[in-house]
Amino acid sequence: MRKKGLLALSGSICLALILSVLPFVGACAPEEKPAETIKIGIAAAETGDIGPWWPGAWEVGEMTVDRINEDPPLGRPLEVIIDDEQSTPDGAIKTANYLGGQGVVFAVGYESDGLWAALDVIERFGTPTFTHWAGTSKLDRTELGKDRLFFRTCASDTIMDTLYGLYWEDELAPQGYKKVAIMNGTDEASRSTAEEAAVSLEKVGAQIVYSKEFPTDQATFSRILADAFAKEPDAIFVACGAEQGSIVMKQWWDSALTKDILWLVPDEWPTPEVLEAITPAEGAFDNKMVAPNPTSGEPLKEYVGESYDIMMAQFEKVYGAGAEPEHAFAINLWDAIIVGALAIQAAGEATPEAVSEYVPKVAGPPGVKVYSYEEGKKALEEGKDIDFEGAGSDCNFDEYGNVYPPSSMYMVIDGKWEQTEAVYSSAEQAEFFER
Repeated sequence: MRKKGLLALSGSICLALILSVLPFVGACAPEEKPAETIKIGIAAAETGDIGPWWPGAWEVGEMTVDRINEDPPLGRPLEVIIDDEQSTPDGAIKTANYLGGQGVVFAVGYESDGLWAALDVIERFGTPTFTHWAGTSKLDRTELGKDRLFFRTCASDTIMDTLYGLYWEDELAPQGYKKVAIMNGTDEASRSTAEEAAVSLEKVGAQIVYSKEFPTDQATFSRILADAFAKEPDAIFVACGAEQGSIVMKQWWDSALTKDILWLVPDEWPTPEVLEAITPAEGAFDNKMVAPNPTSGEPLKEYVGESYDIMMAQFEKVYGAGAEPEHAFAINLWDAIIVGALAIQAAGEATPEAVSEYVPKVAGPPGVKVYSYEEGKKALEEGKDIDFEGAGSDCNFDEYGNVYPPSSMYMVIDGKWEQTEAVYSSAEQAEFFER
């Protein structure tokens, strides 16, 4: 009996010891490690002249990253490294150094002046870089483009600014418009836009009766305005950042100069924030201010089809029924991030070199056409070649990393920017450019 009792006692003690040790065994067991992230860089323009555009752009960018991370490339979530490039060349150089030093696999962002200034740094780090809104014509044929380190998901100024000429020819000349005065800042974005606009306007017979550049820190425009209006133009083209633009317009409105004038302005102005900043009085620009911009809404859907519907469905899912991206350039951010992610999946590795090599392979023909990240990833996992069709363009990059999306003319109507019926396909713009 004692032996049985001892055995029972021993069994109880052993069981107690086992139960007491189990929590420690569980605590010491190796935990499943989270998947290693893939760093991507965002060269944000949170401040400076492009600052008013950034929140609308990042609404789309953030939702794109979140959607991709539901089933990320190679099972590794995207980790966003974001830095404000301040809409300046110096800021962009700082950002390019920072993102390169962080080891990002690819970067997205930068505006015209900044990207042009940061090219050497981008090349030194070998960072494949997408831009969704840097249109300067200086980037049309760069060595970085040929080396697959530069991909532009928006139109170049060279192409988009054909709309000034097309619109003048189709809409303004028939109304008797003949003369235009040009005034622009010396920063790269403003100068590039003014130069390309002048070429397209002269091509259709518009008389440029005045042309004047001004420093980016100039704050008094009374003399320039007086000289421009003295030439009795039918329209005035002004290209500068929103901050200077607000000064120009206030000084014009407060002067004795005629208010019956059409303003041609750059593609960076059609946002609610910029319009509010530059408007000196209610209704001042109604039916008197026009600008080119990427095509949006139904006309864009007609060009890209299913991709646009998928992007818009996601936007409404995240931001509410009836919500729309604040401006068309934001849609280009969706395209850029998805192409980068699909390149990683196709390559089977997350390195800058892999992204550079595989972007053209996943974004252009040959391959089965896909219209979303999910569709592209699934096809790649099945061993298929793909041709991603973006929501803003077909994403068929040329040898220099450019795409050719449709563009439209926008007009201020009832205090808001509205897309007009002047919508031009890439083919129409290219044909005009080659005249």
